[in-house]
Amino acid sequence: MRGGLAWLDLECGERFAKSFADCTEAERLQVVDDIAWHRKAKPKHSQGVAFFNQFRDLTASGFWSSKVGVDDLKYMGNTFVAEWKGCPREVLEKLGLRTD
Repeated sequence: MRGGLAWLDLECGERFAKSFADCTEAERLQVVDDIAWHRKAKPKHSQGVAFFNQFRDLTASGFWSSKVGVDDLKYMGNTFVAEWKGCPREVLEKLGLRTD
């Protein structure tokens, strides 16, 4: 994490001659947009992409495993299912699968 935060500061220093924290929102978004989508990112931003991916994954894991995140998912935990009817048709269709 510290290495990734240092990368953000170095990148902002090169682009805007100031730290990430001192950049405007538009400047910060410009840097983040360059690293948020690994397929569109330039090879020279590979360290920033790795940092952003890890930070995003940790943030999502933290949220979805918190009480607020679990409540948002309406997760009911291990509940008894008297009869398994399989995956709903709309889910199968979305995945491009058939039941025949």
